[in-house]
Amino acid sequence: GVGEKLITSSSSPVFGGVYKLVGVEEDGEIIPKIKISENPSKITIPDFKQIYRLFDNESGKAIADVMTLHNEEINDSEPYEIFDPVHTWKRKKVENFTAKKLLVKLFEKGECVATLPEIEEIRQYCKEQIDTIWDEVKRFENPHTYYVDLSPKLWRVRHSLLEKYSE
Repeated sequence: GVGEKLITSSSSPVFGGVYKLVGVEEDGEIIPKIKISENPSKITIPDFKQIYRLFDNESGKAIADVMTLHNEEINDSEPYEIFDPVHTWKRKKVENFTAKKLLVKLFEKGECVATLPEIEEIRQYCKEQIDTIWDEVKRFENPHTYYVDLSPKLWRVRHSLLEKYSE
């Protein structure tokens, strides 16, 4: 990982986002890596990932985001259980939803592989996405929490690495 002292000067504010290694590829296989810290919010989520946004089919509103392993698929034709990755007893079964991948490949081997949208298309997309968030989440006073959960498989990878390196 690259620490904040290496990427910022002491006279400028610290940037909260820092690169952390989450996996390496060896002989075509991804080996997940984790950074462990005394501060739970600084413990990384290992492995290469995909993010899905789950939309309620009746309202069109976003239910939650789910972080999965990069090659994992969420089947939105079946019920799917989401759970808080810290408070794992907090669970909810989601039905009648659409799962949409949020990460798209832009570059491969240094070459742009995506068709980049015009600025007006980006603006319109952002406005549409804000409309999918419940008003209770967007309000400034006492907003509801918008959940970002880990898939069971990704949670198990993280948990097993925490157990392995905590010994």
